[in-house]
Amino acid sequence: MKSNSLRAHFIKTQAANKAARANADPRLSAQILGRRTGTTMVSQSTPVSDAPSNDDENPDTGSNIELKFWNDDQQLSNIQSISHKTELKKEFLPFYIPWIEGTIAEGVGSQDDMLVKLMVWCLDTHEFKTAVDIAAYALLNDFVMPEPFTRDVATVFVEQLAEEMLSLEKDTDVSVHADLVQRAIEVTTSQDMPDQVRAKLYRVLGDSLKDAKPDDAINAYKIAIKLDDKVGCKKDLAQLEKAGE
Repeated sequence: MKSNSLRAHFIKTQAANKAARANADPRLSAQILGRRTGTTMVSQSTPVSDAPSNDDENPDTGSNIELKFWNDDQQLSNIQSISHKTELKKEFLPFYIPWIEGTIAEGVGSQDDMLVKLMVWCLDTHEFKTAVDIAAYALLNDFVMPEPFTRDVATVFVEQLAEEMLSLEKDTDVSVHADLVQRAIEVTTSQDMPDQVRAKLYRVLGDSLKDAKPDDAINAYKIAIKLDDKVGCKKDLAQLEKAGE
């Protein structure tokens, strides 16, 4: 247990150090974090030859994390079963959490394809808090979704978050996610996206609030329906309004 804790601390520290160096030296940014320089995207696994590093202190972490991600991502791409992919992502993801935390701790950064792909992994595996943290960082720094994604970060994040939470409602009390949904709305308020996508998130907000804060849930449902008349919460709204009479 202690060894795992030390490794996690090492990865988190390395990620923060790399992000800080890249922020200070634009020449290194593309090499260190797979960032965009002009219009050219450098591969996540591009070796870093001229960046200072103390990764040799632990050859199992830090310097090889981009290569590990590339290998994990390739393994996933060769699997057709969505459920199998999700189970593997659950298995892979804990290794990357310290790196994610160390990277976003800097607050400022440039395009990082690995990070936004990990946001999607977090959504797939219902690691919602980490997904929201990554989305907030990515949107603050104007990240884009890498290929093969065709939509922007905000749209991908909001739609998948909403759909994953809606899929949980039969078996899970979504009220435990109310604060996260509210935060997701706050970090994406200024982002352009289809009304139908944003409507889903307000529907989820209404679902998460309807027991504890029915008045707030009513407002959320009304916004959702205004954005998309077919969002699917008219019955819930009617029931709350009737109960409040």
